[in-house]
Amino acid sequence: MNAIMNVTFLTWNLALLERSAQAPPAWSSHDSEAAVRSTVLSQEPDIVAFQELPGACPYVETHDMVRSNPATHSGNLAMLAHHELFDPEPLVGSVKGCGLLVHLPAQELTIVNVHLAAGPGATDDRLEQLDRVLGSTNRRRILVIGDTNTRVDELPAIEEMGLTVPELPSPTWDSRRNRFRSNGAAFVSYFTRVFHTPDLTVRDLHVLNKPTTHNEQRFYVSDHYALFGTVTDDMTTPEQAS
Repeated sequence: MNAIMNVTFLTWNLALLERSAQAPPAWSSHDSEAAVRSTVLSQEPDIVAFQELPGACPYVETHDMVRSNPATHSGNLAMLAHHELFDPEPLVGSVKGCGLLVHLPAQELTIVNVHLAAGPGATDDRLEQLDRVLGSTNRRRILVIGDTNTRVDELPAIEEMGLTVPELPSPTWDSRRNRFRSNGAAFVSYFTRVFHTPDLTVRDLHVLNKPTTHNEQRFYVSDHYALFGTVTDDMTTPEQAS
């Protein structure tokens, strides 16, 4: 019997590494990169999926960047994988304008980093992009992570595509607390999400929604919160295992 596959992941929209309206005047994109690196090192994910990068990716010494960073409607996508996952070398592909695919041969797992169309009127565009993502690979075990921009009423259509939509423990966007920009409506949402094929299970989801503190000033590195979790092929529920 094969060993149970467990891969941890962190996905985060980095808002082009712009400076929060609440950050000190001297705070720069280099400081944001350092804060992102510190978060990744503290969480120790196997896979990191970034959205809205300004053409550069934060360096994390424990990880390698896969050899692709396609553009979306805002910035670029990038994925980092822990050094150990580069043996054998991951297979990389992209879906124009919305997705970066990484297949891990040893785990028989395909991870897709997505940044889908934004806005309340873009439901059809998002569903079309997600359909293209699924149609771009004939792999069996697929995990989709990233800034999906999806609304709750779109989730039944996503489930009809054959994907499982795990419930999130808390919002991944909360501009009532996270005043990254000085203007704009204050609301909560679940833009950053996880979808997966039914042959996988996602566990231990948690939202990294604590602010950064610098010179006694508290603020957020991005207008989105990062989402962390574990994907496994163990279909046993925690209750069954206990």
